[in-house]
Amino acid sequence: MVTASDSALPGISVELQGVSHTFKSRPVFNPVSMHLPAGSECLICGTNGSGKSTLGRILAGELTPAEGDLHWSHGKQTLEADALCKLSQRVSPITALHPQLTIAELVAFQGQFLPWPSPTAAQELLNGAGLTKHMNKTYRDLSSGMQQRVKLSLALASQAGLIVLDEPCANLDASGVAWYRKALQEIRGLVTLVVCSNDREEDFINPDFTLKLTS
Repeated sequence: MVTASDSALPGISVELQGVSHTFKSRPVFNPVSMHLPAGSECLICGTNGSGKSTLGRILAGELTPAEGDLHWSHGKQTLEADALCKLSQRVSPITALHPQLTIAELVAFQGQFLPWPSPTAAQELLNGAGLTKHMNKTYRDLSSGMQQRVKLSLALASQAGLIVLDEPCANLDASGVAWYRKALQEIRGLVTLVVCSNDREEDFINPDFTLKLTS
């Protein structure tokens, strides 16, 4: 059995065999087969409506594909979707954190389910994101750009085995994009990273694999 304490292992490997999904009996994207080794970075790109977000949710174990097989492994352990949720993170523009919790409380709350790799991991990334003086503000009182920085900070600082970032630079200004790319560079190779993007270059850094979906 894999536990949250196993998060110190390198990233999660993912195997997809003929994975596809439908919405109202219509295909969202064509069947996908690929292997993502632990610690690799994958870019899923395409226009709006091409199925990027849907495939991202499937990879993160949040959605069951209509067809095909999907396997996750962590070290020598095979993971089921319910165990994956303790070892993965997904961020999207519509992902919402608890609106009444402060940033400091969100850090403590997440740490109960996915232990931080070090006592200062989250704080260091939040500091870099320029959020130090906002730690006692509730999530709902933050601007959309600051909320995005919080979500990205918590996901990247977790060094979870699998991190799925859906349009990560949405709502970020130029300084936010620069901070994100620096943070992304620092975790490359430590986690398995999937970036879903409209092919905006600021969203990713030299991915190992690129999957282009068409609507």
